[in-house]
Amino acid sequence: MKQVLLIAFFANIVPAFSQTETEVFVNDFDNRKNKLQHDGMVVLGSWASANIIGSAIGYGLSTSNEEKEFYIMNGSWGLINLGLALPALLAKPKPTASLYDLQRNQTKFEKIFLANAVLDVAYIAGGFYLKEYASNQSALKDQERFNGFGNAIILQGAGLMAFDIAMTLLTTKNRRTHLDPFLKKTYFSFSGNSLRLGYRF
Repeated sequence: MKQVLLIAFFANIVPAFSQTETEVFVNDFDNRKNKLQHDGMVVLGSWASANIIGSAIGYGLSTSNEEKEFYIMNGSWGLINLGLALPALLAKPKPTASLYDLQRNQTKFEKIFLANAVLDVAYIAGGFYLKEYASNQSALKDQERFNGFGNAIILQGAGLMAFDIAMTLLTTKNRRTHLDPFLKKTYFSFSGNSLRLGYRF
């Protein structure tokens, strides 16, 4: 009888303890992921601000029409990037409710940056296309405009590609270092009408 009671006691206390361990892990990983995302948006916002300020100064000082077109396009991209970074910086991160949601959000996070890196290739290709298009224009103003636009898009595409690849690598490293080892030690068990999450020490 004592053995039965002892087994029942540990059967109840161990899953509860495992659940606490899971909640602590989810919170810790959430904090790492949010800090990584915040730092990334700081970098993107800084890049955007530098482009806006630099383009404004460059436009004012330049006497070349092609350079002015470059600064117009470059500054416009800076405004778009800043518009993406600022809301993410000002938004308060929502706590993740479960380990399942954590894994799902992490996967989504990685896919976004990887997809953006692929999209950046299209931006760069588009920039080179504009430069090629400029060479086929008869009017000098059109040549200068499309050359300036093309150079700006190539620069922005390359900068964003470096950012997105770096974020992809960093988020993947964070998952492999912290999340994957934890998931390998977790297990699910079904008893009666309840599903329990456990953790192997």
